[in-house]
Amino acid sequence: ALGTRVGASRGLFTSGLGLAGRRVFAIFSALETFDLRLRHRLSGLKKADKMAGSPKEAMVLVVDVGPSMNQAPPGHVTPLENAKDAISMLLQRKMFSQSKDEVALVLLGTQETANELAGTDEESYLNIMVARPLGQPDFDLLEFVKNDIVPGPVSADFVDAIVVALDLVRNQTMGKKFETKRIVLFSNLSGEFTDDQLDGVINGMKALECEFNLIGLSLDDDDEDGDTPGQNGAGPPRKEKTPQQRAGAALIRHIIEEVDGVAYSDSEALQMLSFFQKRNVRAAPWKVMLEIGSNLKIPVRGFIRVKECKPNSFKKVHARTLSKEDIHTTHEHRLNDDEETPVESTIDGYRYGNTIVPFSTDDENQMKFKTDARCFDVLGFTRSENIKRQYYMGDSVRCFVAEEGDEHAAVALSAFIHALYETNMVAIVRYVYNKNSAPKVAFLTPHIKPNYECLLCIMLPFMEDVRKYTFASLHPNNKNQPSDEQFSAVDDLIDNMSLVMPEKDEDGKQQQYLKPKLTFNPHLQRLYQCLSARALNPDDPELPPHNQTILNYLKPQPALLVQAQPCVDRIKAAFPLEVVTKKKEETTGQNVFGAGDDAEPAAKKPKLDLDAGGDLTMAGLAHGPVSEVGSVRPLEDFKAMISRKDDDKFMEASSQLQKRIEEIVMESFGDQFYSKAMECLRALRGESVKLGEPDQFNTFLRGFKETLFNKGRRDFWDGMVREKLTLISSTESSETSVSKEEAGKFLETSEQLAEEPQEMEEEEAEDLLAMM
Repeated sequence: ALGTRVGASRGLFTSGLGLAGRRVFAIFSALETFDLRLRHRLSGLKKADKMAGSPKEAMVLVVDVGPSMNQAPPGHVTPLENAKDAISMLLQRKMFSQSKDEVALVLLGTQETANELAGTDEESYLNIMVARPLGQPDFDLLEFVKNDIVPGPVSADFVDAIVVALDLVRNQTMGKKFETKRIVLFSNLSGEFTDDQLDGVINGMKALECEFNLIGLSLDDDDEDGDTPGQNGAGPPRKEKTPQQRAGAALIRHIIEEVDGVAYSDSEALQMLSFFQKRNVRAAPWKVMLEIGSNLKIPVRGFIRVKECKPNSFKKVHARTLSKEDIHTTHEHRLNDDEETPVESTIDGYRYGNTIVPFSTDDENQMKFKTDARCFDVLGFTRSENIKRQYYMGDSVRCFVAEEGDEHAAVALSAFIHALYETNMVAIVRYVYNKNSAPKVAFLTPHIKPNYECLLCIMLPFMEDVRKYTFASLHPNNKNQPSDEQFSAVDDLIDNMSLVMPEKDEDGKQQQYLKPKLTFNPHLQRLYQCLSARALNPDDPELPPHNQTILNYLKPQPALLVQAQPCVDRIKAAFPLEVVTKKKEETTGQNVFGAGDDAEPAAKKPKLDLDAGGDLTMAGLAHGPVSEVGSVRPLEDFKAMISRKDDDKFMEASSQLQKRIEEIVMESFGDQFYSKAMECLRALRGESVKLGEPDQFNTFLRGFKETLFNKGRRDFWDGMVREKLTLISSTESSETSVSKEEAGKFLETSEQLAEEPQEMEEEEAEDLLAMM
């Protein structure tokens, strides 16, 4: 049935499309043959909708405060302090992200007993206290964790504590919607326990769909014996597990295997929790019709996939009351410090040259580019390699999926995505976010994953957005061309500093350092760290030191540096550097004997940038920016145009100077202006070599040679031969294919090109002299 619907719609898809559109939609004809594959993609598109949600979690923190948690070698932090630090970091992450998650706190090993199950059995659930019921984390809970969690006098049963936590999850999540339920146990498993309720614990977690985590003891190092350093050399040394710990680890491992849980050591947990998370915001989809041609419209929804995360701005509050309402801001407008001018008497102005052009509010509304409604129209298709990387623009990337519940739209969009992928094409679209929004141009590229697929939308620049710059060629001649040894040295350095890790993760995927979705912003992390410290300790004048894990983000990986050191040494040998000493001041008679006793010290000469090409004379400064090569000072105008930093004017300036050279030569009386033309030609050739644009000069010079011979200006050609002003060869610039031999033969006189110039009649010359 799915194939029948697609086949019936095929004519609708292709009607109204041009050649490029029909090329993309040609793949629709094959849809009948892979109905099952389309159904799989349809389910993947539905999974992509999860990006729009912000899941809510119920978490119960079970903390062991028994005597064994307060023991550590001298100079090291106790497991209880590590647990408190981890919980504090966890709460701070949720508070700064303004999460809707709810957290409860259960302590085991306390002197008193306070839980709902203790009254049912006088011998069980003792020394377990529910310190905080389920609720959103706040500073009161954070203060309690830091100051009120103290070592307990007795060792309690952690299995009983897990049962208390399960009962709390069942009772306090009833009637509420939680995406995830989780119990986190902080313990080194040194206390005694009973396993008679093990099956009930596992069945209860499965019934409640509750996840389980252990923090405090690694379950992967049972075979280690003796003292071994902690992860990355941090923390107290790991001691051999006691028989009690081994028994507890075996029980917890069984629970973790049954409910698919995870166990972390102290150092692993602290490293993962040392980062603050941004606020989770439920994404509001941008619903629009993807229009292709005049007859095809696919309802789609767009979600922001990538966007720069910016911290909340600081608010101005009263320093004593810390209230924003106690501060009132007023604005005044005064004309030449006279009486206050009403706001109605002010108007916006736009600077146009040296003139201020006034614009009223009505003018601003009229001059806006008005659009009727939101728009997402395909303008055409192009190959993906035509979209250069530097054209990626905008402050965000959006992903588009089909409208929820619309199976026909999902099938059509899936076919469109795979058509783009299989033809290596992208779609260029007109993007208007809302009515009266400025229209933009963007491109859609397919994004296909095993469990979902979508279109990624990235903005493209307009002509005014593109900046053009001219840079000198890196190797205009063979002298600056890198050798094979130098190329090989740099290649080895790149290979040895690759961010791809040699090991793979548990799913068999290659890992890499600095993966964007796993790398936190150091600036934001430092800001949140300072805000948290100031909130908890408002009277402490010192802010906390930088987090070492954050600082490591800003440094190369130590393993990569060690691995790449031989390559660095090889590069130093392949690229020798010489120290350039400053030239000594020229010794003159004035410097040696001085200018006399009564002479004033010579003024220091200003340092001028002679290579900038600008005219620093009063006439040049008064003339302003040069936009055309004139006939009076063509060489100066040419240098001024190509030295502009705001725009690349070389091709335009070069073409204008070529015309000026021809005019000067052809209009010269005899050889009167030949030297001026020769100087311009020499400068044009030098700049063409320097900026890597030899082809335009060579083309001009070939045509100029014919013009000189045809117009009877062979004497200027003879001057060019003496000056050796020939074609630019490949030995001078790698951007041309003209050989050195071809450039040398160019200066040889070609009799076939040359036509003997008609000699001027003597009477005509005399008449011309008489006129002058």
